[in-house]
Amino acid sequence: MIKITRLWKVYLTFTLVLLVSMTAAGFILEIQLKKQLKQYLADEVLVLGKVVASILPETEDSLILDPFCKKYGEIAGVRISIVNAEGKVIGESDRKSIRTGSHLKRPEIEDALKNGVGTAIRFSDTLNIDMLYVASLLKEQHKIVRVAIPMKKVKEIENEVMILLALALYLTPFLAIVVSFFFAKSVSD
Repeated sequence: MIKITRLWKVYLTFTLVLLVSMTAAGFILEIQLKKQLKQYLADEVLVLGKVVASILPETEDSLILDPFCKKYGEIAGVRISIVNAEGKVIGESDRKSIRTGSHLKRPEIEDALKNGVGTAIRFSDTLNIDMLYVASLLKEQHKIVRVAIPMKKVKEIENEVMILLALALYLTPFLAIVVSFFFAKSVSD
């Protein structure tokens, strides 16, 4: 039977506590980081929506609004939709993919009508991908500007940040374990 000295018991306990606490901290940090990142991106998309709203032509003519949305959507790399007070899409950066029907029941549109701004992460039936939507109500024009980015972009940013976080979070304790192992070994000899 192998006899474990008191120092090695302390070392093993320390190592186990360190690994468990770092793993728990990693999960908590990941959840918080994703939440903050999505909020930051939603805020940035909202700012973009306000910029688009500030230069939006005062018309409901799709022949004018569609090219406007397409131009600025391509520049910013987002999808832009203009919705009137009845829920009809009157401007769209990708008109070919738009399906008719009222947009009033979309969560971001409902929130924009109630609160002035609405945000939703949901599956896009027209594009068949998850999207982050941010809608802003233009009270004076009775329109809603909705800007959307694919969640694929959000996931790419999350993955880049999570790789760096994981390296920092798990490499540091690993180095501490190795150093403390050699320290414990030298003290016990």
